[in-house]
Amino acid sequence: MKLDHIPARHWAAALGVCLLVVFRSAAAALTLDDYYAAALKRSEVVATQSELIRQAEERYRQAGASRLPTVDAIATRTRLDDGASDATANPTRQRNSRLTATQPLFRGFREFATVRQTQALMGAQGEDYRGARVQLFKDVAQNFYDVLTLEQDLANLDGQIRQHQQREKELDDRVRIGRSRVGEVLTVQATVGTLRAQVESRRAELGAAREAFAFLSGLPVSTPLHDTETVPENPGTLDEHLARLELRPDVKAARQRLTAAQENVAVARGAHLPSLDLVANRYLERTGSLSNVEWDVQLALTLPLYAGGGLQSRVREAVSQGTQAELGASQVRRQAEQEIRVLHQAVTLDRSQLDALEKATDAARKNYEAQRHDYRLGLVTNLDVLQALTASQENQRALDRARYAAKLNHLRLQAASA
Repeated sequence: MKLDHIPARHWAAALGVCLLVVFRSAAAALTLDDYYAAALKRSEVVATQSELIRQAEERYRQAGASRLPTVDAIATRTRLDDGASDATANPTRQRNSRLTATQPLFRGFREFATVRQTQALMGAQGEDYRGARVQLFKDVAQNFYDVLTLEQDLANLDGQIRQHQQREKELDDRVRIGRSRVGEVLTVQATVGTLRAQVESRRAELGAAREAFAFLSGLPVSTPLHDTETVPENPGTLDEHLARLELRPDVKAARQRLTAAQENVAVARGAHLPSLDLVANRYLERTGSLSNVEWDVQLALTLPLYAGGGLQSRVREAVSQGTQAELGASQVRRQAEQEIRVLHQAVTLDRSQLDALEKATDAARKNYEAQRHDYRLGLVTNLDVLQALTASQENQRALDRARYAAKLNHLRLQAASA
């Protein structure tokens, strides 16, 4: 067939198919992993933690630099009183230019404690960064399943409305032939009205959840989501999850901060010890009796004798901060253990709840079919049928919600146990 002989309607159909394929590709459903990857790129909290790591690294370099020599260029101009007895040795106008190199030899081991302290704080900041990523995953997973739960609930409510409308049509037919009362139709209409009110409430909740999705991911609110997670048959024992407690970022960060606080005590106590410095000067310009002296070297020993009680106060403060860090680390660990225990119990009960709901949903569906059959035979009332229909639909909605909740709790347990 020649292309110019193809009917226009065929061209239109082909173009429509191509556009549909393109549209479906552009609107590909987002998995939980895809959602998390998008949220990572957008999260200001995670980016801020990354910058805090850089700052901690620079503080570590600054602490290490305190052990290295320093070189300064110093120039002075001095004007003396004209009453000097020896103007040659002490001219009234003096110039001094020199290069001074200072090498710390001993500072009461404070510099080494400071390096260890900043290193521990740098490690804590790294764990905070990983903790921020874990918390973002929890937020993303919570929102992911909030959206899916509400969307499924809306689909179930729509199905309920359609079933009740079919029921209403059947009753209308029976009313016309005198086999049912008008009140039975009104009962179904009232139920449909209640279901539509629930639909509007769920739509409002879904709108809020979708806005949270757009905020976290930076993607359009209408982006479809696709659930690829499964409910685990065996979530593992509690001891297996508790064994990974020490790998949690918040627990590791608390330990690192405790180490930093302990090193801070060493820094404060080191201020009581003497310090020893090696100082070398290379003179570029000099006046007076020492004008021909080009360099000198000196050892400077400084022994702190009295500082108004400030040194002792800083030691007591550092000891108190160490106690505070120890208490904080203990609290973080106990809270982490409690979280794992609660989530493990929830995951274990979720499996039992799902099994019970699956059986209840199947039984309720069969009961509804039986009630419809008996109603046609005049063995039960319309109220019995409606109650069976409502029970079947509510069990299905509860099963769908429980299934998503079980997946979410399992992911939260995984995150809680590192």
